[in-house]
Amino acid sequence: PVSVLRISPDEYGVVSGAWDRAVLYWDLNTGKLARAFAGHMSQISSIEFQPWSAQVQAQDVDTEPVDKRASPVLLTTSIDGQCLLWDMRAPKALPQSFHLPKKTPPWATSACWSCDGRRIYVGRRNNTVDEYELGMGSQPSRTLKLPMNSGPVTALAMMGNSRSLVCASTDNVRMWDLASVERRSSVPFQIIPGHHGGTISTILVDETSRYMLTTSGNRGWDGSSNNVFLGYEVTPIG
Repeated sequence: PVSVLRISPDEYGVVSGAWDRAVLYWDLNTGKLARAFAGHMSQISSIEFQPWSAQVQAQDVDTEPVDKRASPVLLTTSIDGQCLLWDMRAPKALPQSFHLPKKTPPWATSACWSCDGRRIYVGRRNNTVDEYELGMGSQPSRTLKLPMNSGPVTALAMMGNSRSLVCASTDNVRMWDLASVERRSSVPFQIIPGHHGGTISTILVDETSRYMLTTSGNRGWDGSSNNVFLGYEVTPIG
């Protein structure tokens, strides 16, 4: 079965990820398979295109302007913890791999980019989120640690300010202030009320970061009380 779908920013194609480890790019004009990405060893858990702003910052002054809809770098993760980067412009190139930290159990159900496309955040099974910086090696630059009883991280999303990371786990949803993580005198996150129990499978934030949608459920294993769809209106403070 297909576990993940993501439309390309130019809306010419869609990338699918499945239980059989397949990551496939489909041409929406023809309906045919345009490219297959081989490298994962287990079920695909998330697919995300790099924000176009990263290409503008890296653009040479003598080149043509970057199309805002284009996104040549693709991020994919799988349940076993693999995190791979693919260059959409180089069909034969091998993916870049980001490694699991030591003593971290294999797990990755969600990942997201920072808004500038320079960092990647990957949710782990042991109540942590690993931050990777592009161009700084394959090991995490830092790790965000949730409370011990929070459960595995199941969904991530970045707000438009690139400072607030929304992180979902079994107990609830948290919004991390990435700028204050190193300050031991303050709690670096706040609880977003609404969810408690069940697996939060999706966090969607619109381009303006004014609205956020979340979904949760447990496939009916414990009844339907945790099958919840919530909408939030985000109000900036200060």
